[in-house]
Amino acid sequence: MIRRGLEAIADKAALLMAGALIAGFAIPAVSDLFRSVILQAIVVVLTVAMIRLDVNRFRAYARRPATLAAIAAVNMIAAPLFVWAALRQFQAPSALEQGLILMAAAPMISSAIALAAILELDTALAVAVMVATYAVAPLTLPVLSLWLIDLNIDAGEIFARLFGLVAGPAFAAFLLRRWRPVRSARYARAIDGVGVLAVVAFCLGIMSGLQDFALSNPGYVGLTLAAAFAANIGLQALGTALFLRMGRREALTVGLVTGNTNLGLVMVTLADRASPELVAYFVLGQVPMYFLPVFALPVYRRLMRE
Repeated sequence: MIRRGLEAIADKAALLMAGALIAGFAIPAVSDLFRSVILQAIVVVLTVAMIRLDVNRFRAYARRPATLAAIAAVNMIAAPLFVWAALRQFQAPSALEQGLILMAAAPMISSAIALAAILELDTALAVAVMVATYAVAPLTLPVLSLWLIDLNIDAGEIFARLFGLVAGPAFAAFLLRRWRPVRSARYARAIDGVGVLAVVAFCLGIMSGLQDFALSNPGYVGLTLAAAFAANIGLQALGTALFLRMGRREALTVGLVTGNTNLGLVMVTLADRASPELVAYFVLGQVPMYFLPVFALPVYRRLMRE
């Protein structure tokens, strides 16, 4: 019964995640209740993603290190530099600039693998990019973030926090994968369901306080949402365009993981040093990642047909 319930949750992942953002914003008492489990939810999400990592699929692209390195370089270096350069053309609020650059510098969101499957893209490539970007994120994100923006934290502290947030779930997943039921295909969707529940808890928790902030700063919230959607779509277009020679399906996969990054990981790492406006971006910047997939399937199918 529990397994079937978790499988049903996994099947409705996109709607549940988007619905959690709406519910958390509309019902502050619920979001306040989940605020204390944001860190734990991120750890569970990353652990589940690493448990479900298909090693065989990863090996297929690991044998092409130049291609994988190029994709990781675009995701972790070129994307934040592109956003930084684009922002030079505008006079955006400082916190919004910081948020957009941090979003671009973050590794791909772990749920992008599931999104790739839903959108009929190359999940093996998404798996390989996940491994590569999470491996280098503790090195690239501190350097780029402190070079491009002014944060009240040193690179060593960012590295230590990010390394702990990535290494902890990786070690937990390594231990759990030794347990036979976890490795069994029979329980794969149920494990995905656990991950979806963790994302739902995270989405509810991060909305705590946003309703009051939005009522006090409606102009900033509107601008931030518009910028977040534009950045997500723009980075997807950039990643796709740079890798069209790989084939349309593969290029769209690169675009997907370039535009949809783990802003939650950055939020947990830096929220205690961030201004209220930057924290608001950490929250609002995730809205496109959970809403766009609901409408993206027909668009992706059309692009692949063409």
